[in-house]
Formats: sequence, C-alpha cells, structure tokens
Amino acid sequence: MTQTPPRALLTVMEAARRLHVSDDTLRRQIRAGDLPAVQVGTTPTGRPRYRIPVQAVEERLGHSAELPALERLRLAFAQLSESQQEALIAEAVAWARSETPTPEDPRQAALSREEIAARVTERGRALLKAQD
Repeated sequence: MTQTPPRALLTVMEAARRLHVSDDTLRRQIRAGDLPAVQVGTTPTGRPRYRIPVQAVEERLGHSAELPALERLRLAFAQLSESQQEALIAEAVAWARSETPTPEDPRQAALSREEIAARVTERGRALLKAQD
C-alpha cells in the first residue's frame, strides 16, 4: 500500500484558513517578510500567486509539522499483519458495543407525555394541553 506524503506547500487561502486570518492579511505578512512564501506566478489581474510551506504555518500555530492523527493511525495499522488487524478490529467492535447505551439506560428510555410536559416551559405545557 503506497502512502502519499502530506503536501509541503499550501495556497494562500489554505494557509489563511489554518491561521484564522484573511488572505489579505497573509499577503501583507508575506510582503513584509514575516512569513516565508514562494511566488509561483501571477493571476490574470497581476496579483502574485504564493505558496506557503506547511512547516511555516505549523510553526506559527505552535504545532509540529507531523501527519494528522488519522493518517498516523492508518500508517500504524498498515504495519500490522492481517491477523493482527482483524484482532484489533474485533476488539474495537467489542469495546464499542460495551459502550453503547442499552434501552434500560434512563437516558435512552422513552418519556411519557407527563414527563415531557414536566420538562418543558409553561408555554410548552399550554401547547400540549391544546393538542389534547
């Protein structure tokens, strides 16, 4: 199974989304030299097109430039033998079933009209009486 490496460069819009700033703010930071970027061309209107290294964005966020957790999990899972993968899946399914609330759980039990009425506001009670 071949894994594709994470992209090393982001567009201005992708980097702006990750940094929670506008693309104009990001472009100003690039022009001021506060954020490293590579100019890859210009738009038809003459605006520079930049690509920003993922590592620079991650450093600014205070994260390491490592793979996302799900991707790390996929890579670790791929290292297991088929029988180990099946055993792990069986264990995960058993755990999920044990954590699923049962109908006897009071949070899952069906409420009567009276219990529902006791939980709603005065206006809600008036609406329930009007339906009867």
